[in-house]
Amino acid sequence: MIKTRSQRIKRMNVVDAIDVRSQVSVKSTRYCKKLSKYLAELQLAESKKNPSFILCPTMGPAMKLYLMDARSFRRSLLNTIDPSQKSHEESMYMVSSYNGLICCVNEICDEDVQNKFCDLQIWICNPCTRETLLLPQGRPSFGFVPSVGVAYGSDISDYRIFRIFCIRKKIPIEKVTVKGYYYQEGEVVYTLAYECEVYSSSNGSWKNIGPVPCFPMRSAVRPFRSGHIFVGGKIYWLASLDEPGEILSVDLEGKFEVINLPEYPDGIHGEETITDATYLMNLQGSLSLFVLHPSYMDIWVWKHDGEKYSWDPLLTEKTPIKDEELVITVSSLKNKIICLTDTQWRVYDMGTKKWKKIRSPSTGFRNPAVFPFTESIRPCNGGVGQ
Repeated sequence: MIKTRSQRIKRMNVVDAIDVRSQVSVKSTRYCKKLSKYLAELQLAESKKNPSFILCPTMGPAMKLYLMDARSFRRSLLNTIDPSQKSHEESMYMVSSYNGLICCVNEICDEDVQNKFCDLQIWICNPCTRETLLLPQGRPSFGFVPSVGVAYGSDISDYRIFRIFCIRKKIPIEKVTVKGYYYQEGEVVYTLAYECEVYSSSNGSWKNIGPVPCFPMRSAVRPFRSGHIFVGGKIYWLASLDEPGEILSVDLEGKFEVINLPEYPDGIHGEETITDATYLMNLQGSLSLFVLHPSYMDIWVWKHDGEKYSWDPLLTEKTPIKDEELVITVSSLKNKIICLTDTQWRVYDMGTKKWKKIRSPSTGFRNPAVFPFTESIRPCNGGVGQ
């Protein structure tokens, strides 16, 4: 059967799409932009049929990225990202992946004020085309490295970066109360507060959306308070594991909400409840919680019963993860859950209910990152200038 031109385009991979785009005359800028977006949409739709994982085994100044097949878990080098605009010798860390773009961060500090103001360089990168976009700097954060979360709209060109940072304001000493966060320099007292600003790909600028009810927790194994997921139109961060435990969420419109972690039955205490090895997951399109206990795991799913949302226990299964292993990150794709520890790579198949050990180099404590990934030719600037 003879294939139509449309059918041939739909089967194109990233290399084919880039080649077609490069051969288009630049005489009509408007036409080129429309064609580029059309090609990107077609190519992305095809890539979504066969998603993979994107992996950065080690956080370093030059970020080596690998594709990992979702079935065989074989790795192949995709590209090395090392932008010239990056602050000198700082290590880049991948914090999210969606529709072919990844978000990466690296730390910078203002030495002129004794390192009290900290910030992140935030990058949007396309690992397939090696295009990188450095976002404009946000408002300085006082004594607190900002926390970042990435959300994506229904249009493939739409993304938003939520950046939670710390501000300080002078207050009279008589207004200091027991509650709140304070900082004193000599006779001057400052109150500390956490606010959020949003970068939109549609206009290429930051907008302050005000205070946040709580802030993402620090993790010993993930830098920059960066552990978050995007699912169902919302970003979720773990905020606290102390009972009752909290998750901070925000939707695309900037509305924040705090969700309590699931409650275990009466009589269950200690390591049989929420543990330090608790991770958020996007499991088959639902907000999920992976809780690792000694020799077994729980998975909870945030479900709507027609009236309200609540935590539903999905499964409890034994794990081969040893007590001395430290789980550094957890990710999922379809019915597979991948756990990277400091010594092993393990995959749980929810269909067969079996664990598999992946042959791969030890990650140690080098801040590895792994996310689901679909190859794409999307531009990093989203809708800016389109």
